[in-house]
Amino acid sequence: MTKETYLGGLLSGEKAETYDAFYDHILACCARVLAFAGDSDLVFVGRSPESIFDHLSGLLFDTSWFDRLELLQFSMRFRDEAEIRKQYPAAIPAIRDYLERLDLHPSALTKRSRSVTFIDLVLTGETFKMLIRLVYNWSKEIRIEWEAVRRRIHLVGITSRMKTSPKTWRWQQHADWINLLERGSVKNVSIPPDLWRFLGDYQCKVTRSFTPSRWGSSEAAQPSYNDDQLKGLRRAYDLFRSGKSNPCREELVARMITEPAMKHGWFRSLVQQIRP
Repeated sequence: MTKETYLGGLLSGEKAETYDAFYDHILACCARVLAFAGDSDLVFVGRSPESIFDHLSGLLFDTSWFDRLELLQFSMRFRDEAEIRKQYPAAIPAIRDYLERLDLHPSALTKRSRSVTFIDLVLTGETFKMLIRLVYNWSKEIRIEWEAVRRRIHLVGITSRMKTSPKTWRWQQHADWINLLERGSVKNVSIPPDLWRFLGDYQCKVTRSFTPSRWGSSEAAQPSYNDDQLKGLRRAYDLFRSGKSNPCREELVARMITEPAMKHGWFRSLVQQIRP
C-alpha cells in the first residue's frame, strides 16, 4: 500500500518526515497493540509511542474505544525517587497530582471498571520500572493494598523484531521488579527495526520530554512550537486523519481478523465497530 493510497487522498500540505514503509508498519503495530492489550484502557507512556496513539485516535474515533485512549507524559529513566525528592522537592507531588487527574493513582486503579494497560517502546523496561515503582511506593505510603492495585495493571512492551530462538533476549526476564506485577501481565508486540528506531530515536516529537525537572514547573503547562515540534504536529495530524479514512480502517480490520484475539467477544465487537 502506498502512502497516497493509505491516506485516501484526504490530506494536503507538507507531510512530516517518515520513511517509505512507515504507514504500513504503524498500522500493523496498531492492530497488534489492540489484540495484545486486552479489554482494557490503553495508556501510552511518554513520547516514543505518540504516533501510535495519534493513529489509533483516528482509527477508533467514532467507536466506543475512543475514550479508552490516553497519552501519559512521563520520563523518569535512571532517576531514583529519593534522588528526585532531594533535587526537586515539588516534583513527586506534581507527578502524583497529574496521575490523580488521569485516575491513575492507586485508589482509582482499584476502582476502575477496566484494567489499565501501559504501552511503551521497550529496550530494557526502565521507564516501566520507574512508573510501576512510583505507583507501588505511593500505594504503600497511603496504605492501599498493592495486591488490589496490581490486579488492574498490565504492560505491553513494543520491542524491535529479531530472530526467535531459545537464546532470544527478552527484557522482562531480566527485570528484577517484574514480580511486583501479576504473572502473565506483561506482553510484547514486536515491530520492524526501522519503525522501532524511527519512533524511539528519529521522529520529531510533539512535546518536550517531561522529566522530573519539569514536573513541578509552570513552564511545562505552556505550549512550545519549535521546528521539530511543528513537524511532529503535522505527522500527528496526518496519522489521525488517515486513521479516520475508510481505506485505512478496512486494512486495519483485515489485519485484526488474523489475530488470535478474535476468539474473544470484546475483540470481535471492536472489529465490527471499526469496519467501515
